[in-house]
Amino acid sequence: MQQQKSYLVPGLLKLGLLNGNQPIYILILNQIRDIKEVSLQMHSCLQTINAFNPFIWVICNQQTLRLEISEVKQILNQLCKNIPLQQLQRIEKLIFVSDSIQLQQIVNVIPNVWSTVLTNKIHHVLRLNQLVNHNIELTQNQIDFLSRINNTYQEEIPFYGRDISEYPIGQSGIPEFLEAILQYYERHDDYLKKQGVFRLSGSIQEEQKLIQQFQIRNYSVLDQYDSDVVSSVFKNVLCQLKQPIFPFEMYHMLKETQINVSKEQLLEMFQVFFAYMPAVNRKTTKRIAELLFHVADYESENMMGLQNLSIVFAPCFLRPEVTDFSDIQGAKVVVHHFNLLIQNVEYFLQEIKRDRNSFSQKLQS
Repeated sequence: MQQQKSYLVPGLLKLGLLNGNQPIYILILNQIRDIKEVSLQMHSCLQTINAFNPFIWVICNQQTLRLEISEVKQILNQLCKNIPLQQLQRIEKLIFVSDSIQLQQIVNVIPNVWSTVLTNKIHHVLRLNQLVNHNIELTQNQIDFLSRINNTYQEEIPFYGRDISEYPIGQSGIPEFLEAILQYYERHDDYLKKQGVFRLSGSIQEEQKLIQQFQIRNYSVLDQYDSDVVSSVFKNVLCQLKQPIFPFEMYHMLKETQINVSKEQLLEMFQVFFAYMPAVNRKTTKRIAELLFHVADYESENMMGLQNLSIVFAPCFLRPEVTDFSDIQGAKVVVHHFNLLIQNVEYFLQEIKRDRNSFSQKLQS
């Protein structure tokens, strides 16, 4: 059984099995520093990684520490606050690894709102090696990490979750992998005419394989992958940037800006942000905006005009530092303003260039 693995945040070890499209998430309670952070990361994973397939949770401590029922109750209550019941309905198994608690104790601390969904899905094993009975095979590296406290889990830096400037930057001034993806779309223009383009997700296994190639900067394999897989990587890497392309403050300012604000006022606000954005962020925005304009030209075929594309891509550029999943209206306002930004992105870049030329002329005089 092949696996892709990454240590996402302290306390969450993600294993994406390559058989059956079934992700497995291992919560290591003694490694958790911030329960809310882990539960929000868990929610993000469930949204973006094979979002319609069943998944498995495993809850444990590193094996030299006893797993206490109070710990179990605390983590379940926090997860219950941050993970919608609709997502939990996809769970196939919730497995606890402990030789110090019993199954009935676990059942008794399951949050009431989850009890119906988890009926007959809660399992208990005494040791890590018994996970194989649930078709979970750990690598030796993972077993070593889960078996000893303070043992360092050595993984390569995950491809998702970096700052945009941390990716290798190409001659065009944007990350190499983004340049490769944009060139891929130029070669596969028919995909951009496909109905619902950018809304569909590709195979999680193929996505993971493509990420492996990107890790070693092998972009020549792109044409071997389905367009939906390429689009999944394209969207996920943008959505999961450590710092979004636009600063967190911009999301909050746009959310508080009335939807009927004058175009001139909104453009002036955007212009200030663009002037202070790093060059790689500006250039990336311009290149992706050009792609979205091109896709919108095929609206009669793909049903994806700029409004629909803004719904898909606004979260790739703008997000709050702490996600509030109940703030639907605020998100809609941000999408509306993002649409205007994309329509006028060339204006900001030209203004910045003119301002810099004017400044240079003043220095020369």
